[in-house]
Parts: sequence; C-alpha cells; structure tokens
Amino acid sequence: MSHKQEIFINGVFSHIEDTRTLSEAHEENLTRIRELTTAKIFEAGYDEIWQRNTAMGVITQQEAQVGINYIAACRNEYLRCKALILTATSNDEADAVQFIPPSVPENL
Repeated sequence: MSHKQEIFINGVFSHIEDTRTLSEAHEENLTRIRELTTAKIFEAGYDEIWQRNTAMGVITQQEAQVGINYIAACRNEYLRCKALILTATSNDEADAVQFIPPSVPENL
C-alpha cells in the first residue's frame, strides 16, 4: 500500500517517505479538500438540517440567500483547489494546495 510518512531517527525528523503514485496523491488531496469544504459549511451553521429547511421554505428568503451564497463560495473554493490538484505534476505540488475558506457571514 502506498503512503506518505514522516521518518524519525532517534526522535529527530529525518525525511518524508512518499510511495504514492501521482494519481493516489490527487485522490488523497481531493478527499482532504472535500472534507474541509463540508466541515466549513457545517461549522458555519449550514448543515443538512438547515439545507433541508431551506429547500422546504422554512428559512426566510433573506437568511436562505446568505447561506446559499456562503455554500456557493465554499464550492467555488473547492473547485479552485480541485483544478490545482488535478493539474499538479508532483505529489508535493498536489499536497501544497490549501483550502482557503470564505469568511463566515455575520449575525448567524
């Protein structure tokens, strides 16, 4: 099984051993970014219950639009990261992609 692992000798960092293929690095990083995106949406209060209530019209249109805009901004950031990961030509380049979450709307 391929992996990326930090190697320590006598308790001191020595090097990183990375036996992943580029395809494996792409998939691992896409999963990481996907999980970060979902976590940020949920942390902002836009979990599945909120989304369901919005779809049913329980949430006011103004509140719904704020949440929809935030989720769209998170999705756009995910798509930016995805493009960078999929065009990365090395594992290190794919690993270096950072998800930058949008600012959480105020007055939630």
